Amino acid sequence: DNLKEMIAKHEGYKPRVYKCTNGYDTIGYGFAIKDLYMDEEIANLILDKKIRGLLARIEGDEWDWWFFDKPLPVQDVLVNMIFQIGFSGVKKFKKTIQYIKDDNFLLASEEMLDSKWAKSDSPNRAKELSDIIKSQ
Repeated sequence: DNLKEMIAKHEGYKPRVYKCTNGYDTIGYGFAIKDLYMDEEIANLILDKKIRGLLARIEGDEWDWWFFDKPLPVQDVLVNMIFQIGFSGVKKFKKTIQYIKDDNFLLASEEMLDSKWAKSDSPNRAKELSDIIKSQ
């Protein structure tokens, strides 16, 4: 613990990527990105934290009044999309969102596929998520 505290004190904590004195992209307590190996356990911890953060953001957003009343698979699809393309990206799916608000999951699923996201960026992911919405 003493060694850890000493290194942490000397390195300093930086939550965002920065250039170290040797010019490498670095994060945290002097972790050079080029030297990092992320095992699946750590990746899962980060993913869990990111998902909790996205859900907390939805709770404080204009979506709060309708999002949590939708079936869990619908919530999961929307969070999956937010994870990939960001909140602002998903909010551009205005028709899809309106159809989901109206519980018209068939039209919402079709509207999801009428997008650059579905046609060129992530067609397999979009089709899978669209099918989940359609099944509700």
